[in-house]
Amino acid sequence: MNPFSVFLRARYGKCFASREAIARHQQQAFAHLRRHIMPRSPFYKDFADQPYENWPMMNKALMMEHFTDINTAGITKEDALDIALTSEEKRDFAPMIGQVAVGLSTGTSGQRGLFASNKRERALWAALMLGRFSPSFLRSQRVCLFLRANNMLYERLGNALISFEFYDLLQAFDLHLPRLNKQNPTVLIAPAQILRLLAHAQNDGAIDIQPRCIISVAEVLSPEDEVAITDVFGVEVDQVYQCTEGVLGMTCRAGSLHLNEAYVHIERDIIDEASGAFAPIITDLTRETQPVLKYRLDDILIPDDEPCPCGCASLRLKRIEGRCDDILYWQKHDGGLQMIPSDLIRQAVATSQCEIRDYRAVQVGQHLLKIWLDTDDFALACQYVEQNLLMEAAKLNTQLPELNFHQGITSHLDQKRRRVIAK
Repeated sequence: MNPFSVFLRARYGKCFASREAIARHQQQAFAHLRRHIMPRSPFYKDFADQPYENWPMMNKALMMEHFTDINTAGITKEDALDIALTSEEKRDFAPMIGQVAVGLSTGTSGQRGLFASNKRERALWAALMLGRFSPSFLRSQRVCLFLRANNMLYERLGNALISFEFYDLLQAFDLHLPRLNKQNPTVLIAPAQILRLLAHAQNDGAIDIQPRCIISVAEVLSPEDEVAITDVFGVEVDQVYQCTEGVLGMTCRAGSLHLNEAYVHIERDIIDEASGAFAPIITDLTRETQPVLKYRLDDILIPDDEPCPCGCASLRLKRIEGRCDDILYWQKHDGGLQMIPSDLIRQAVATSQCEIRDYRAVQVGQHLLKIWLDTDDFALACQYVEQNLLMEAAKLNTQLPELNFHQGITSHLDQKRRRVIAK
């Protein structure tokens, strides 16, 4: 698989029309993994000829623990951490280990993770993203990236037609606005909360930019945020479901979020039978520097089994629910527990009859739900949200935890936003 073929597939190629076609494609990709990638990894070489069922289940903690033996470039965990931490401290992300770029992510859990990519892998990422989302190749494109940390994944992909500019989320947001105005990006890539702030800035006249493509990354994009961003910029918001472990999904041209099964094999670890909610266990079919094999993510995904108008058979998602550790459970009247989707909390806020700009819900144990509301009419907002939650609890035959409301929200733009949290 080369970058040009990835680009052509993303730009012009037809998607998989059936699950059988996906299975055939992935079978060939697994054969390539076994022959050409796993034997180069000291950790995985002995598993190359074993059934998939025998492969070890991987997660972020184990990936960090065995990083030295997992990667195929002979890079030690100590060297990788040293360059990544130095880059974080100095905010200079240019240094690499040979041709390998090393980065550090914290994710929503706060647990840091190393990731490494070579030149080919960085080119594949660019080909996939630009093939799918770039507005045009007849004119130069200016790509704006709001990220917590930069990486050579982006910086060295620029050329005469495509330029990338990195905006550091650790810097004060307002300091970015003059440079953003000057760049006037054609492609805007940022977490959902940053896109919402940029929409406010555009609406207030603090910036005047005309992006032709807007991509939400790193966080769950709520329907309310999506509408607000689209209303201001007049551009539909695309989503990329991406984490340290790879590009796992993206929106199709019909607006549905599909898992990226051309390049990632995904198993479902079912969390809730009723909704089909599952934690994905992924095997990246393209990565070679740091193989990601049978890796269980801490995300909860809600599948949509209805066919997509785009005709793609890759699994369609209703939404990304959040982290496994942040799934809420309320007590049922018969003594059992009922999983509460984060979308229920969102709906209770969104359908309130007064403006609530943002919210955060933190459940402590089984009996206390703390809710922070950003609103000008706090007392009325609390009343509406409580009424809505009581109605939803009754529908589910559950006991609503004690509610404890607080006014105002403290945001940390350098961290992934988590609106629903379980403690």
